[in-house]
Amino acid sequence: MKHITTALLAGWLGIASLLPAQTVTTITTNASKIDDDIIFDAAGNLYGSNYTGSTVFKRTPDGVESAFTTGLGSPNGMAFNDDGTIVLADNTGNKLYRVFPDGSKQVLVASLPGPSGIIRMPGSDTMLVTSYTTHKIWKLAPDGTLTDYLTHPQFNGPVGLCYDDSLNLYIANFNDRKIFKKAPGGPVTFLTQPPLGQNIGFLAYTNGFLYATAMNAHKIYKIDLNGSYTVWLGSTPGITDGDASVAKFNQPNGIRPSATGDTLYVSDFGSKRVRMITNLNGVSGAHSALMPEWNLRIAPNPFVGDALVTFDLSEVTVISLGLYDTEGQSLAILLSEHR
Repeated sequence: MKHITTALLAGWLGIASLLPAQTVTTITTNASKIDDDIIFDAAGNLYGSNYTGSTVFKRTPDGVESAFTTGLGSPNGMAFNDDGTIVLADNTGNKLYRVFPDGSKQVLVASLPGPSGIIRMPGSDTMLVTSYTTHKIWKLAPDGTLTDYLTHPQFNGPVGLCYDDSLNLYIANFNDRKIFKKAPGGPVTFLTQPPLGQNIGFLAYTNGFLYATAMNAHKIYKIDLNGSYTVWLGSTPGITDGDASVAKFNQPNGIRPSATGDTLYVSDFGSKRVRMITNLNGVSGAHSALMPEWNLRIAPNPFVGDALVTFDLSEVTVISLGLYDTEGQSLAILLSEHR
């Protein structure tokens, strides 16, 4: 086995080394089984779908959990109206519901094949709804009227939807991980296709980056707006809390930023818990997740001053090792095509 040890100089890491790593904390209990989309209302209450059940659960800011609305087939995507009601997709029930603040509901659309993700169009009372089974996106008027909005020959089970600050729309295929971009008034274009896992659950945007849940890889991608991606958090399946170097996810699925944009919330499909990720711009220790067999180690982590990076290679391999800041900009090349 080839073993390589590399020293990182403090001068290269001047700013990044002062930032703490991301911290993952589980915030829900077994009182609510949340494994799909998650949203927040203006008061900070969290609502989460239980796709494998029939209920949407609610968690208050002080941690009280309860069933919010039930009697569904497979609750999936959710979005808020101005009046405080929720538009809810019942994926296998093939319906859209309007859910009122007291948890009561009415059918908004009685028949729609495979509704999945939902997002409200900026500055509008109109929703966009993905149809997982017909591979298209519908436009939903407040009165429940549906019209075709977007199709693309490479849509393949679209679910994840989000907008960036420039109102570009991003669409993620659940089935093959392809992510698309639609600029205002422009066509749908292919953006990227991260390689790991079988599915992308949902998609979120905050602070200049997209975040996508790689469900079957048990990881979370961080993607810049040019489509370059990194494995940001996660490794082998688990529900370990802690900093980025140890935190584990079990089929991460739903993902949503806080109103302030400095925290992400993720639902674990496997554990049916909601995880909170803080220090989004901190130094990530999870880059070893891309090649976990390398046994990548950074010590100390986090650090101020010098640090050692060590990793193992099980066979002769040509590698390059670079140092990047928290914005993904290259600071130094430590090894270039080293054997």
